[in-house]
Formats: sequence, C-alpha cells, structure tokens
Amino acid sequence: MRIKLHFPPEAIDGIKRLGLRQINPETLRWITDHPASHYGAGVILRGKSGEILDGRSFEALAKHFGAWIECDSARTKHRVELALVTAASQLDDAIRIVESIDADAKNQD
Repeated sequence: MRIKLHFPPEAIDGIKRLGLRQINPETLRWITDHPASHYGAGVILRGKSGEILDGRSFEALAKHFGAWIECDSARTKHRVELALVTAASQLDDAIRIVESIDADAKNQD
C-alpha cells in the first residue's frame, strides 16, 4: 500500500515563502489502530511526524495549494477516501490511482 501527498511546484514555492517546509511528494500511512480511528475507518498519518491528516486539513491543502493524493490501487484509494471522509468535502477526484508510484518517481529522474 503506497499513499503519497503531492503539491504542484508553484504551491511548494508559496509554502516556502510562508517560511514553512514541505516534502514533495510526502509519504502517508493509513492505520486502523490509532485512538482517533472511528469505526475501523482508519486515519492517515503524515510522513515521519505521525501528524494526522484529517479531512478538513486535506480539504484546505487541496483548495488552497492544489494538493492531491496518489494511491497504488483502488482498494487503497477507497481506504483513504473513508479515512478523510472525502464524500463530505466532495474531494474524491483529488485522490487518484497511479499504476506504480515507484515507477513514476524513477521516470521523473
């Protein structure tokens, strides 16, 4: 299961101008054994920090910075959508399936 948070290059420039740092793409983790997980939907954790990426945070990142999430399968995409409650925010299209995330990264080098 691979989940990556992406930002367009211009958004990364804007984030840096705010004095913040953002890895692009950022690896996300879906887990179900977190205290914030409700009804087995799981939560999405950001990178090594373990900070929760919730639906409202993702909605803000998508709307203000053009962020999107790439997943390696339809099953993973469904899990991410449930954890972020994208049905409520109407951001289903901001979560995409990529055949091979690792292959895409190699092709960009």
